[in-house]
Amino acid sequence: MKLYRILIAFLPRLWSNWITLLGTVIVSLAAVTILVALAIDLTSAGLNTYAAAILFLAVPGLLAFGLLLIPLGLLLARRRARAPGGGPLETDSVLAAFTRAMESETVRRRVAFVLLMTALNVLIFAAVSYRAVTFMETPKFCGATCHEVMQPEYDAYQQSPHSRVACVECHIGSGASSAFEAKLSGLRRVWGVATGRFHRPIGTPVHDLRPANETCGNCHQANRQSGTRLGFRVHFKEDEANTPQVTAMTFNIGGLDPRSGSWSGIHFHASTRTQIRYELLDDKRQTIGKIQKLEGGKVIKEWLPPKDQVGTVVGTRIMDCTDCHNRATHIYDGTPDAAVTRAFTDGRLDRNVPWLYQASLGVLKTATPAREDAEAQFRLALDQSYGRDHAGQKPAGEKLDRAAHALAELYRRNVYPKMNLSWNNYPSQIGHGGPDPGTSKAQCFRCHAGDHQTADGQELSSKCELCHEVVAKDELPADLPDEIRPLLRL
Repeated sequence: MKLYRILIAFLPRLWSNWITLLGTVIVSLAAVTILVALAIDLTSAGLNTYAAAILFLAVPGLLAFGLLLIPLGLLLARRRARAPGGGPLETDSVLAAFTRAMESETVRRRVAFVLLMTALNVLIFAAVSYRAVTFMETPKFCGATCHEVMQPEYDAYQQSPHSRVACVECHIGSGASSAFEAKLSGLRRVWGVATGRFHRPIGTPVHDLRPANETCGNCHQANRQSGTRLGFRVHFKEDEANTPQVTAMTFNIGGLDPRSGSWSGIHFHASTRTQIRYELLDDKRQTIGKIQKLEGGKVIKEWLPPKDQVGTVVGTRIMDCTDCHNRATHIYDGTPDAAVTRAFTDGRLDRNVPWLYQASLGVLKTATPAREDAEAQFRLALDQSYGRDHAGQKPAGEKLDRAAHALAELYRRNVYPKMNLSWNNYPSQIGHGGPDPGTSKAQCFRCHAGDHQTADGQELSSKCELCHEVVAKDELPADLPDEIRPLLRL
């Protein structure tokens, strides 16, 4: 009872001045919001990372701010009371006035209405806040909020094998603190978009991407033994028949052998026992300096770059999945050749139309229309190409219409003039050869070109058989071995 009287005597001081009253309101709202968030978190599948960041990091900060305002207001009120002519604190008179007011039934009804509406508003605020932070986790928010900037990545994401994996699963670290840091970083990017100060195209690779064992490893097992797999590489000749040429290869994917406990094949690079550490001589990770093989944290072998490959070391990196699978989600065709080949392979471009591979390739390599005008421009370009080079074999109009439509789709998938994004701005690191096979030192050849050597002259192997073996090279589909021909989808 004594505690009750103390509280009743103290409560009027909480609204004795505007600073204390503001602190009281902030504390009340923050406390109720946290209680609602805890209830949601304990009675459901749990809050997402953005909700946790805001509700369990930002809101407690508001709570602490409000708690600081209350004693600050009381201190200022006491100082004013002690000042000459200030007079005593009139808390008793405030309480007396409140008591007299509550004797009126009308006042009581109004107070009850205000309390009810306040509780309802708090619930609405909590629900809206939760829905807002939930939306902030969606790929639509990530891809469409800054439409022009993120449109290329968002379009590519929607057509990728990971289109059902939310952006935050890879780009936001685990825990509320990582989400909060990501939002602070996002504020800088929002400012960059507002002022027009952002990279065109968006820079790659992403240097602050979460480690692969926290992203890829959530679904893919690094220690899985994948063995040897059959794959096909299809190309087309620039002849009248658009002749397909098929190279069949077996790929030694490998992994951890459960019987011997050893790692082998291409996925040796993902070993949990052995690490590959290398020096970066550029921000794009294209020029590789010293390479080290580590076991138990100790360097057991080291390969040095060729003497003519000089540059400033900009960093070191432990190799993981993204060093090869760097375009696992935001996938582009790379080159016009690769785009046209893919369209011929999946049937969007008709292989029965004479000279279409040659004409399509020429159009994509030379034409640079606006995205919205691509189909009309490609239709005109195809018509001119056939009229110039193969007038006697010009296809019917509807066939050229379908081809122009397919080429426009390829173009819009890869080219975004407003973002300075064109062909091969984002090459994949899987395979070897780069945009000009045999001449560019890229992809696997960044390390395995045979020019990284140990101090005693042992080269980091460039033998093809380490990764794949050719079963058939540049064959017609009908000439493939009977055992593998049914597996080719062409």
